Amino acid sequence: MTKAAQKTVIREISSKREQIATLREELEDLNDYLDVTEARVRDEGKPRLTHEDVKKRYGIK
Repeated sequence: MTKAAQKTVIREISSKREQIATLREELEDLNDYLDVTEARVRDEGKPRLTHEDVKKRYGIK
């Protein structure tokens, strides 16, 4: 393999790795969004706690 071809392949591999990393991040974000959406559906109609209530419950100032 020539040096020019090798550089091209290395650049393409790097590009694909960046694309994969970006896709993984997007997938994690979508999974987090799904978790939040499922929790909202599961907790629909239940009383909600305010930020102040949570701080009191856990002793946070």
